[in-house]
Amino acid sequence: MHHVNLYIRCSIAVLMLMLASHPVYAEDDPSAADNRYAGSAACMECHEDIYASYMKNRHSYSSDQRTPAAGRGCETCHGPGAEHAESDGEEPIRSLKADAEGTADEKSAACLNCHTKGKQALWKGSEHQSRNISCSSCHNIHNNNPASLARRSQWETCTQCHKAIKAQLLRHSHHPLREGKMQCADCHNSHGTVADKLVDAQTINQKCFECHAQLRGPFLWEHPPVTEDCLTCHTPHGSTHDGLLKAKAPFLCQRCHANAGHPSVLAARSSADANQSVYRVLNNRVFYRACINCHVAVHGTNHPSGKSLVR
Repeated sequence: MHHVNLYIRCSIAVLMLMLASHPVYAEDDPSAADNRYAGSAACMECHEDIYASYMKNRHSYSSDQRTPAAGRGCETCHGPGAEHAESDGEEPIRSLKADAEGTADEKSAACLNCHTKGKQALWKGSEHQSRNISCSSCHNIHNNNPASLARRSQWETCTQCHKAIKAQLLRHSHHPLREGKMQCADCHNSHGTVADKLVDAQTINQKCFECHAQLRGPFLWEHPPVTEDCLTCHTPHGSTHDGLLKAKAPFLCQRCHANAGHPSVLAARSSADANQSVYRVLNNRVFYRACINCHVAVHGTNHPSGKSLVR
């Protein structure tokens, strides 16, 4: 017991010594007086519109100890503003705008003081960070929408840079981003991932199966492209072919399968053969919907007679 008490007393002494060696600065204690800080009320005098908008979003929730409002308000992110206020704006203050002076990392530093977990955990070294994208390139911290700090809808924000993907999303076969039923973040984490293309899953297929669970399998008879990579046949953002296919069947299928006995023609009955069965008129030809007319279980099947994926 004597040894335990001695250990406890020594531990307390070491802790007190460590605390004494770490001075408390005004930045660490928002209640501490510091004439470098003007207070958020001073900011409001000149930036009334911005301040009113800021007061409506999540950064202004002072009841949450994680927010700027629980610290020094505006100056939590923009730095000490007394000189800026006293000089009527002549003395610059830290600006986080995307087009402000300074590097992207310098502008993002204020955000990363708090946003270090969850979706933002992999930001450093990510694709966007390595391309000098700052947080303010996509987000507006003064936005008056408490549910989102994005500058505009997600797909509009992302396609400011991703023009080719925007063109794909405008095609008739597309994921419903334009309709507001999906967002880019449903598949991608723009702040960083361990997978390619910022896909928010370990593999492409795992991401697809989150919505298309009926295609996951395992199946008794499997179609190899399905188990390997959905993008072998599909393009994710938009296509001129139904079902987000990269090409129209049978041409898509014949990229892997020989066309012997299956001509590469989407044949249909002529007007002269209108009263004849398509099976009789076209013999062994692929007609109308091509391969998928017969091979309907193209993603896989558990039917005992489904080796050719026909049922």
